Amino acid sequence: MKNNAIKRVVIHVLFKKKLLVIFLVLSIIVSMVLQFSPAFILRNIIDQNFAKGITQGVWELAILYLLVVSASNIVEFLKVAFTTLIGQSILMDIRLKMAERMSKFSINYFVKTPAGDTMSRLTADVDAVNSLFSAGIINVVTDMFKIGGLLVSLYVIAPQLIFLEIAVIPTVYVFANFFRKRIYLFQKSVRIRISSIYTFIQEWIFGIRTVKAYSAEQRGKIKFEQLLSDLLKDVNKISLYDSWFPCVMQMLRAIVIAIALWYCVDNGLALSNGLSIGTLVAVTDLIGKLFAPIEALATEFQTIQQSIAGISRVNEFFSEPLEKREFRSQPIQNSGIEIENLSFCYDSFDVLKNLTLSIANGEKAVLVGRSGAGKTTLMNIVSGLLAPQNGSVRICGVNPFELPPHERRSLIGVVPQSPQIFDGTIAENISLRDKTITQEHIEHASHSVGIHELIISLPNGYETIIGEGEAGLSSGEIQLLSIARAIVANPKVLLLDEPTSGMDTHTEQKIFDAIRRTSEGRTILSISHRLSGIIDADTVHIVAQKGVVESGSPEKLASLNGWYAMYSKIENAGWGIS
Repeated sequence: MKNNAIKRVVIHVLFKKKLLVIFLVLSIIVSMVLQFSPAFILRNIIDQNFAKGITQGVWELAILYLLVVSASNIVEFLKVAFTTLIGQSILMDIRLKMAERMSKFSINYFVKTPAGDTMSRLTADVDAVNSLFSAGIINVVTDMFKIGGLLVSLYVIAPQLIFLEIAVIPTVYVFANFFRKRIYLFQKSVRIRISSIYTFIQEWIFGIRTVKAYSAEQRGKIKFEQLLSDLLKDVNKISLYDSWFPCVMQMLRAIVIAIALWYCVDNGLALSNGLSIGTLVAVTDLIGKLFAPIEALATEFQTIQQSIAGISRVNEFFSEPLEKREFRSQPIQNSGIEIENLSFCYDSFDVLKNLTLSIANGEKAVLVGRSGAGKTTLMNIVSGLLAPQNGSVRICGVNPFELPPHERRSLIGVVPQSPQIFDGTIAENISLRDKTITQEHIEHASHSVGIHELIISLPNGYETIIGEGEAGLSSGEIQLLSIARAIVANPKVLLLDEPTSGMDTHTEQKIFDAIRRTSEGRTILSISHRLSGIIDADTVHIVAQKGVVESGSPEKLASLNGWYAMYSKIENAGWGIS
């Protein structure tokens, strides 16, 4: 499913909802017929009854007129309802398929693509499909039918006005399009202005300490007033065009009706047609109705144009390559981590090349190196998030990239540098809603990392809702929660990506203690930018020059005049490793 992804989804939904589609087509046809029926009823009432002074049957015709108008409104409601139901079904289908496809993207997609861009495609760009269907194509078809029906009706009633009918359509469309285009431009500008205001407010609130420290309140006030002033100017321009548009349309409608009446009545001129009063009333009614669908077409064509950009972005999303991965269960062995001749590159940039590394079962190993040396990439490969371009990785004898997700979690636990908290309860954040993990497992993991007492002290204990703001939890407590999440499935291997980065000494010590308690009997591989961040390491591996350049125990490496010793001197001098 690539460039024709939207087309396939629409055809699939239309076929699945074929009964709704049939009702929609019928409602469009019936709506067209009911649009011009009242004009013929009015003509009969005036010409056959009022003009001849016959009152018999007037009430019946009046009731018929009322019923036809009421039926027209009901059919219009049904048309909108059917369109909405079909449009929302298309939206749901597209979003489900996008979510399914996104779950099959490689981690490279998420690394190179900003989260906001993906969110925009899943929300605003998909909404464009709904706009195209419900407010675009369907309405264009409906309005074209209406215009056709009204033109035929006018021709049947007063064929003399065919020249006026031909002239009024492009005239009304040009006027309507002129106003809609300018209103759209200013609406787009308003959205940009509002975005600037939101950005300013967000910066102002988050940077309020700096603002207060430098007494910048007045400068901020001036900038905010300018932003509001720019917004007000654009809003006023929209209001101006919105106010003028109906006035111009009413004047144009009045001019066309006046011309039609002058041309059709008995005015004593050669152009006179001498049509009946009933016919004149019907002509007036039909011309009045003719303006609405023509005006709407200008907006609908604009909606279609706006939707095309969003649809193009959704199709681009479906064109993103999927991760090639075949899951297969493999027998777990009592062995550690074996990496042989591993190579990996991003596009044409080599990150790791012919890296070989062996970590025994139950060993605590640390990767140390500067930023950009490839430590996190290596960790992502070991955890099964990335596949090496060359070489092999074995965790307890199995390939982590091919291991099914539920089996991988029971083999490998990952503690990231910046843990993600999801909207939900504390228990759900630890179990990640894995039904195989019981409440007993959750509490045992919390006890192990030393966060159980804190959790039960909260108002609802493990059922306390956390998310944005993390319910008042500190960064250290969030990291402890992340460690509990990593060990709750009792994995054999624990991967730690700089778990104490940016923490104070006291909090760092608490994290170290939690890791020591949970590492018993497990193979540990961790990342550290600083030698002081090494936790009870049996072996230290220095990562540089696209591979491992030095390995050994901390004591052994400290006695050598190598990379470890150099990093130690730099760190002791206060420079750190960046």
